[in-house]
Amino acid sequence: MTRLRGRASLMVIVTISFALLIVTYHILSNEVEDISSNKLNPRLKIEEVYPLSDLTEDPRYIAKKQQIEAQILGMLKSGGGPLFNDMNNGKSYGDTLPLFKGHKIVHLDLKGAPPKVSYYKYLFKLLKKLGGTGVLLEYEDMFPFDGNLRNISAGNSYSMKDIQDIQEVAEDNKLMVIPLVQTFGHMEFVLKLDTYKDYREVPHYPQALCPTYNKTLPLIYEMIDQVVAMHPKVKHLHIGADEVYQIGECTRCLETMVKRQWGKKQLFLDHVSKVARYIKDKYPEVTILMWDDEFREIFPQEIIDRGLHLLVEPVIWKYTTDPAATLTDQLWESYGSIWKNVWVATAFKGATAPDRYYTELPYHMENHQRWLEIISRYSNQITFKGVMLTGWQRYDHFSVLCELLPVALPSLAVNLAILRAPDLTGFPVDVPASVMQALRCEGIISLSIPEPQYGWTKCKYQGAAIYANILRLISLTQEVAKMEQDNTFKGWLKPYNIKHSFSSPSHVERAIADLDRHKMELLYIEKEMRAAMQDIYDNYTIQEWVETYLAPLNDKFTELWEAKTKILEKNAWPRRPLKNSEL
Repeated sequence: MTRLRGRASLMVIVTISFALLIVTYHILSNEVEDISSNKLNPRLKIEEVYPLSDLTEDPRYIAKKQQIEAQILGMLKSGGGPLFNDMNNGKSYGDTLPLFKGHKIVHLDLKGAPPKVSYYKYLFKLLKKLGGTGVLLEYEDMFPFDGNLRNISAGNSYSMKDIQDIQEVAEDNKLMVIPLVQTFGHMEFVLKLDTYKDYREVPHYPQALCPTYNKTLPLIYEMIDQVVAMHPKVKHLHIGADEVYQIGECTRCLETMVKRQWGKKQLFLDHVSKVARYIKDKYPEVTILMWDDEFREIFPQEIIDRGLHLLVEPVIWKYTTDPAATLTDQLWESYGSIWKNVWVATAFKGATAPDRYYTELPYHMENHQRWLEIISRYSNQITFKGVMLTGWQRYDHFSVLCELLPVALPSLAVNLAILRAPDLTGFPVDVPASVMQALRCEGIISLSIPEPQYGWTKCKYQGAAIYANILRLISLTQEVAKMEQDNTFKGWLKPYNIKHSFSSPSHVERAIADLDRHKMELLYIEKEMRAAMQDIYDNYTIQEWVETYLAPLNDKFTELWEAKTKILEKNAWPRRPLKNSEL
């Protein structure tokens, strides 16, 4: 009996020690958690939470740790609490059947930063492991159009063999391939060209096609035929048709609307129904998908009268943290009266800012969790066939690159795990073991810290080095911003000081004392970022990213360096007022 009591005491000590280690880790990661309620406090600022150097325990950290240790010891004495529920019942996240059993389609926006074909072998295997069932390929100008459409394709577009290879890799991993062909809005990749200026709805805006121009439908049909021909096993085809911002504005459309007594919505319905009917007549086995936003303000009977209730299945998209605020009961009642089957679209990246180069994981987690609630709430009214996790690479054809795919793979992995949740009671505080294993991560990564965070740099997925260099860029950008907010910089290095080379040398030296270090760090980031991107992207993408996100910093450093040199060369200064001739 004495030996048994000794073992029991030892088990208690081990359990307490393990718990304290977990808590200490979260503290040193700057995680703020209310343990008694198991709810996270409001999001911390990025500059407050992501450590790039070893942390030291100052009195603030020690006090915080002692406070939480006392809470845990109290919970242990009372038999444990929410913190230990998963440990006590022996179950891990994802052991039970998922709440949502439909398709999980990962969207790849290829109009920006198209991966090398070799990368798909890794990517598709990973998607399958994470629970993905298919991919939505938004080609735009990366598709190898032929014949009269040859000039639509980008100079670095995929070849026909590339398209075949991508499909073979998808088939090897049992992933459904859904091509997307733009058919109304977002036609910049075509309409920007001089050859297609007459196809525009508004002559100066290359976004939307004119639906009443007699050459428009032949163009769309030819694009569809070429894409379908390259996807002989296609079962689903997405025809886009979202965000048609210019419609019913040209003289051709206005004449048609007056003649037929149509509004802009009827003009929209007429065009998409013609496109859908063409596909259905020629490829009857293909299910046609399209974005839903233009349907939201149209009466259900008008959609039914056009036959679109039988021709298409809508993909209802919303990328905010509260999609239900826009997608109301009335909308779901309306859609339920039109369609038996619908799809929804979330976002795992590319939906928070057009120039964001890191992915804000908590934002996208919230989007997916709220969508699960919507699906659960309305499943008795309508069938949800699948979720498309969109990953936008540009906001449109002319926009800059936003966060690169490897930077967002942690977000994609976590959000695929959310879609496999067994219920709506919540998601683990830490990244699930299945995700950690798939991304080959070490240690524990907390989901309470906003992205990007240091924990993901300890993963060994293909592209993790890109993520690590993004962290370095964020750190550098924060240091530069801090430098520019310093009173010495703001008082003695204004454009006026630089223009006239008129400032205090000692203050200038102090204001940009770290400029040399910043310049060297930027050079290292560029060198290592180019090396990290080389295995995934072509040189065109690498150069565009460098010019977008590194070149402006380099220009700033160069300007400051030249200003510093001119100011420090002087040892005598003119009387006021300063004149331009004295520059």
